[in-house]
Amino acid sequence: MGILLLGAILRLAAFDETLIEPDQSAILDAAFQVARLNYFPAIGMKSSVGVMQTGVVPLLAALPLFVVKRSIAVQWFFSALDLLALAWLYRATRSALGQRAAWVATLLYATSPWVILYARTIWYQTLVAAFATTAFSAILVLLTRARPRPGVLVLAMVGATLMSMVHLAAAPWGAVLLGLCCVVTWRRRLWRSFGIGLAVSLVIALPYLVHLARSSFSEIAFLLKAAGENRGLNTATYRLSQELMSGAMIVANAHGDLWDRSIIPWDAAPALLLALVGIALVWAVARIAVSRRDRSALLFTLVWIFGVPALFLFSNVHLQHFYLLMLFPAPFVLLGAWIEASAGASAPALLAGVWRMVGRLAAVVLVLIAAWWASLWLVRIRLEAQGQLERPTRGWLMDRAAATVARYFADEPAGQVIVLAQFEGEMSPFEWLRGYTQTDAVRVVAADKGLVIPAGPACYLLGPGVSMDALSPVAAMVVEAPAMAIPANPPWRFYCKAASGEHPLPLAQWENGMSLLSIDITGESRPNGRLKIVHTWAYRAIKPGAYHFFNHLLLDGTLVAQIDGDGIPHWHWRDGDTLFTYFTLDLPADLPPGDYVLRVGMYTWPDIVRVPMLTGEDGYAMPVPQE
Repeated sequence: MGILLLGAILRLAAFDETLIEPDQSAILDAAFQVARLNYFPAIGMKSSVGVMQTGVVPLLAALPLFVVKRSIAVQWFFSALDLLALAWLYRATRSALGQRAAWVATLLYATSPWVILYARTIWYQTLVAAFATTAFSAILVLLTRARPRPGVLVLAMVGATLMSMVHLAAAPWGAVLLGLCCVVTWRRRLWRSFGIGLAVSLVIALPYLVHLARSSFSEIAFLLKAAGENRGLNTATYRLSQELMSGAMIVANAHGDLWDRSIIPWDAAPALLLALVGIALVWAVARIAVSRRDRSALLFTLVWIFGVPALFLFSNVHLQHFYLLMLFPAPFVLLGAWIEASAGASAPALLAGVWRMVGRLAAVVLVLIAAWWASLWLVRIRLEAQGQLERPTRGWLMDRAAATVARYFADEPAGQVIVLAQFEGEMSPFEWLRGYTQTDAVRVVAADKGLVIPAGPACYLLGPGVSMDALSPVAAMVVEAPAMAIPANPPWRFYCKAASGEHPLPLAQWENGMSLLSIDITGESRPNGRLKIVHTWAYRAIKPGAYHFFNHLLLDGTLVAQIDGDGIPHWHWRDGDTLFTYFTLDLPADLPPGDYVLRVGMYTWPDIVRVPMLTGEDGYAMPVPQE
């Protein structure tokens, strides 16, 4: 109970500080859609290796949202699932190897820094260790109990399937475990349990299997081809495995030196733990060779420890720690089995006494390491709660923002909310607000790419790192709403406006409903100079679609420089909007003197067909101011 309580503290203390970034936002957006019964995700977002993840994580994330519609409920639920895996690990290890083994294995798993790192994160990788532990524990019981309960095989198969589905890096090991379950079924004649486990596993995997079939298994072919292109050994798989089991490099993962300066250092701890694992490995091999006792459990544990990293040995993927999270909990169970055996050693008195003394000393060292691991996370949790670890988009702040936006819509049903945020790639941490509010009246715009001015009433939320300068085009229209401010440091402020007036007469009009109201060009028109270009557009949704803008710098009709882009992506455009789009045009080093013209227009994307103006031309030209 004490170990479970410690694990709960390390996973759930200050869980509302969980970080919401673009990946988390994508999961939450889908989860809120599921919780509103509007969406069933067959697939998730694209992984770092270019294939689509499964939809299992958004579906799991949706479960707590049926009860509590807050992002931090998802974090609590994911951490609770890992705690259930911890409790099951204790029960299974005690049954298979003894109580001391269970204490050691669960204490190390409860405090393992890498396990806690992912358990405290809403991510596709979050639940890999929890489901791997569930499957490991169930198979351990199957291999060591003469008459395991029928549900244990079902739990093993479902755990292996969920492990494979929450992150595809675990899928090859999940397939190995399902194959082992087939062998156990055949030897134990557990056909009924196997049938139930297979049915549940197929239900879990079916949406993604349908996706693969519809795509002609192109993603599988891509992965197999990528794996075959590299014939060398990817030795990083063993280095990362050692770091995961020993807790090494966990401090560096904080992305800052404050945590490093706040903890009690113990540089020798990872090496000590790896040395003990090495001793336990030698003992396990000797035990398997000379004794039938615990042979199945130890052999299974050794295969798990060496098999997981071996899966990536010939892979050319740039490995990260989360690719190997299914390594857990095998190294800790091995250490527990060794400590258990040393306590009951049967040998000549002197040798048995020495062996017991070594085991007790090792147990003390493991307890000290676990205590040090726990101290690391207690320090980090305290720093997170104080907002000192560069975590601006924390869960409780995001939930406060979501609730504030929802209240605004309740008071102003015709209103809109424009979030000006800093983006990572094409996403921001605020994307999930649309799923939460169930309306496209929330638009999240990259503050450095442009600004949207709706025709009707609207409020602007300035996200972290976005200054009031981003609202300079509407500074005369907006008024701050202090009661809506989010208490971050510094606060995220809301600025609201009433309905806008009529648009001025345009400079040019295009057939898709876009009208150019003005062009503002500033900067230095000289060699190696830069021009800042701001377009002001009025949009009528006559021909909605995907468009890119072009800016061509011309000298006597010859193209000298250009900058293209989507400005504000088309899915943010609404009928009646005024759009500001920002571009920076880099000028060449050999820029000749002359009278330059900037030609502006747009084309469809991705087929790149220019959109004609109402006059029949495909672009509007204006002189570039001279220095």
